[in-house]
Amino acid sequence: MLKTNLLAIAVLIVAVGCQPAQSTPSPTASPAPPSATANPNIPATQALPTLDPDLPTWTMVGPASPPAAIQITQTVDVPYTGKQLLDVYAPATAGNWPLVIVFHGGDNTKTTVSRLAQAIAERGAVVFVPTYYAHEYTLSTPIARSYEEAACAVRFARTHVAEYGGHADRVIVVGHSFGGTVGALLMLAGDEFHGDNCLTQEGSALPDAFVGLDSPYDLIAVSLIDPAVLQAKPAELLMVNPFTYIGRTPRREDISFLLFVGPTYTIVRPDNQAFRDALQAAGHDVRLFYLSGVNHHQFGMPQPVTLDAIASLLRP
Repeated sequence: MLKTNLLAIAVLIVAVGCQPAQSTPSPTASPAPPSATANPNIPATQALPTLDPDLPTWTMVGPASPPAAIQITQTVDVPYTGKQLLDVYAPATAGNWPLVIVFHGGDNTKTTVSRLAQAIAERGAVVFVPTYYAHEYTLSTPIARSYEEAACAVRFARTHVAEYGGHADRVIVVGHSFGGTVGALLMLAGDEFHGDNCLTQEGSALPDAFVGLDSPYDLIAVSLIDPAVLQAKPAELLMVNPFTYIGRTPRREDISFLLFVGPTYTIVRPDNQAFRDALQAAGHDVRLFYLSGVNHHQFGMPQPVTLDAIASLLRP
């Protein structure tokens, strides 16, 4: 295991913010775990590449702040599973706004990323922000639970976004820290995850675009898994590893991955490089950017660069 300060980046161990309510694990209806040879080029524990010192920076394509303030209404504590809640941020003015879903990091809740969600909505979007199970993997907790609840949230948002003045023609997922791990898996295999406790079972859980904010993508390779869990549940861990599905599921056209990393955790950077390289090799549209002046915590807050990147995906 890496030091405690590294573990703060994900699900798993430590994070800023409040603890979400923990509910009793429910029975699941997830797919059978794929075999370890589902993608022979990406083993369960992969070798990370050499650190690339020349990652590009994002070039702003819009103004640093919205050209005109959009008034936002907030609807809080909307149930989307039998026990989990989400908030919705929507422009008060009439429009046919695109849908964005924001996933918080490990050991956080929807309130942790409330400022980020508000800022995205002000750029012209209906933003759903769920609290989902985002705690350390244990021997007693179903490994897939976080991803099942996240898939529930996407299906619920697709079904209900019109009630808030939005549409689901293009669904964008933004994930901070472990929320990016979750969002990346949904991009590649969202329709393979279902939870019996979802209030909306119909519809697709596959987003159309993804923005990852200082997120790890192979939790095994960056040593964020308890060794006891790794030994006891290797197939379940492989099932929730985004790398498993690269090349295993059919590649979809017109989907985009925007990945951002900062200086706080150096091991996250080569992990993002490996994820970028694997996606590119499979033919996906993916770009990776480095933000030198943004620490891990700040990635979960409004930043001009990341907001500009998200806004670029909102445009037709």
